[in-house]
Amino acid sequence: MSKRVNRNVAMKPWPDSCPWPEPVMDGQDDYWEAEDADMLAGDEKVEELLDIKEYMDGLVDEGRLLPDYSLNPDLECEDSDGAYVPEKGLDYWDDGFDIEGWEEDMASHLNLLKLPLPSPVSDIVQIIGYEFVNENLLRQAFTRRAFAVEYGISDCEQLEFFGDSVLNLCVTQEISRQLTEVDADHTDGPFRSVHDEGELSRIREHFICREYLSERAMLLGLDQFILYGSGEEPSEAAREDMMEALIGAVAADSGWNWRVLEDVVDRLVEVQLMRSDEFLKATHFELFNAWHQKHFGQMPEYELTEMTGGRPGKKRYFCTLRYFVPENDIGVQTAQMVGSEEETRSRAREKAAERAYCFVMDHGLWIRLADAGIEPRLEDAINQLQELYQNKYVEAPVYEFHDKETDPLLVDDEWYCSCTCSGVNGYGIEVGKTKAKKKAAFMVLVRLMKSAGICKDEWKKEMWETMDL
Repeated sequence: MSKRVNRNVAMKPWPDSCPWPEPVMDGQDDYWEAEDADMLAGDEKVEELLDIKEYMDGLVDEGRLLPDYSLNPDLECEDSDGAYVPEKGLDYWDDGFDIEGWEEDMASHLNLLKLPLPSPVSDIVQIIGYEFVNENLLRQAFTRRAFAVEYGISDCEQLEFFGDSVLNLCVTQEISRQLTEVDADHTDGPFRSVHDEGELSRIREHFICREYLSERAMLLGLDQFILYGSGEEPSEAAREDMMEALIGAVAADSGWNWRVLEDVVDRLVEVQLMRSDEFLKATHFELFNAWHQKHFGQMPEYELTEMTGGRPGKKRYFCTLRYFVPENDIGVQTAQMVGSEEETRSRAREKAAERAYCFVMDHGLWIRLADAGIEPRLEDAINQLQELYQNKYVEAPVYEFHDKETDPLLVDDEWYCSCTCSGVNGYGIEVGKTKAKKKAAFMVLVRLMKSAGICKDEWKKEMWETMDL
């Protein structure tokens, strides 16, 4: 069990500008009254207390109790010892119903669970579509460790753990709903999906990664309620932690009601997979990082800076990318730097990586093929590309095909083939699947030669003529 934080010891005064009210502690005045109990419908303790009150009101209607809940002396005692004993509410019974004691207990319980106003609870409820019984859980989900230490309350870290697990499962379940099926006609393997295990993992990662969760937090306006410690700056990591902790808080408050959790995660994350293949395309960021790691044993360095002086409410980020290129005899320095300014961190990184990728490609430093002995030929392109792979010059080429049924832009017997190999893409459109594949492989071969700095003009000319470019 974690150590319970004690707010009764001397701590910093609660900040005046805090969007969250200070926790209610023993000895403080109650904010909510017993008459506000309808706010907590569904809470076990509240339901128990309301049941007692309803029972006592029934005794008043029967005449057993007077309107002030005292015992009616005119009725004959039904017990052998002369004392009437109610069927429930004995803790509040003393020759009548102790309504004041009941009200004190109800109010005390309400104030342990509901936050004083003003608070951001109603705004958050509107966003996530779930109304908390214990609103202190909600505040805890937004509390950073640094703030918790300063002000003597509990932080969100344990809630993050459970929220992360729920998020993974809910996103995985939604991916399954949208991208898989159980086909009874295939008895050898009825569970079917157009994506393999690795692709499904990449799709899921898109929705649970730090960058996506951070952007969703800002888009929904939830980031404004995070409690940061003194000197702590807003960050992607903090926004990701809050989103996970918020889901964990819903799990704890709802008693792990999965119908509730699925709805909340859907509102927070919005798993939309109409074109799932878009999540599988390698970005320039991924391509360049993998290339740099392979050649230099380390990742390139991305440095992000938040820009100032822009339009109010519109943030921009500048990414400085420092990287290396191979030793060469064309006068290009091995240490390089490029920059890019965009509206989000992810776009700034992607744009910087794209510029670095193009620089290396244009200078023929992407790959070494000088001693491969290959001169691209359309008719032999498929075998030539396979030969480069078998001799470990390039990665395995990957082909994808579409016909008229899957691509409405194609006509008659046309096929579209795309080919990807070592960060280089190509395509071919032709009547016949094999001819389309040859064109795609040929385009990739020529582009690989260009990326190695050994592409002849006649090869490029033939590629343009073949592709009608």
